[in-house]
Amino acid sequence: MTATAERRWTDRRSRRAQFRYPERRTGFDRRSFGRMAWYRDRPLLIAGVLAVVVALNIADLVLPRHILARGGIEANPIMSALFEADPAAAAVFKMAVTVGVAATIWAMRRYRKILQVSLTALAAYGLLITYQLALLTNS
Repeated sequence: MTATAERRWTDRRSRRAQFRYPERRTGFDRRSFGRMAWYRDRPLLIAGVLAVVVALNIADLVLPRHILARGGIEANPIMSALFEADPAAAAVFKMAVTVGVAATIWAMRRYRKILQVSLTALAAYGLLITYQLALLTNS
């Protein structure tokens, strides 16, 4: 068989590997419509959820300072080391990471799993702030 008769000219396994996000489907194919599709179709709601996550992160930056002043401890070892070194550096690091994650979620909002991450982050920060407020009222 000659090269003109074959459909491929080169061995596709020899091509250089390219980075691809492992999830090729967005998770919203024709079989799956539901609550997450409703969420995906409302970009203002996604932006609001991300804004609340950033606001809760700011609260998570302020509340531990009060808990530490009352004799509590910081459970996160990275933030604990940053608080001991320089509280301003801890604030910059925490906000940079949070804004970076929120921007990544916004850029990849068409994927179902990313939208689930945004709602999980909202729930986790909500529970964390509730716990920290309970610690402040009990001490």
